[in-house]
Amino acid sequence: MRKKNINRKLKFAANMPPLYHTLPGEKYHYSKSEVLDWLSKRPMLIEYIYEQASNAGLIIYDSATGIWTGVEYDGD
Repeated sequence: MRKKNINRKLKFAANMPPLYHTLPGEKYHYSKSEVLDWLSKRPMLIEYIYEQASNAGLIIYDSATGIWTGVEYDGD
């Protein structure tokens, strides 16, 4: 069996404790997910998402202003 190539910045997830993504007896909502809450507090995940968005060209950097902006941002 071939080993999956996992980005080193995601390996922290292997240490996640037992958590609910959908709380027992409730309908799923992202704001109640213990899993998403735990993941969102991990700096390596936030950095990974930033790098993925940047590398994909979804956000661009303006060196004159020092500001990053989404490529489809229309001012709203």
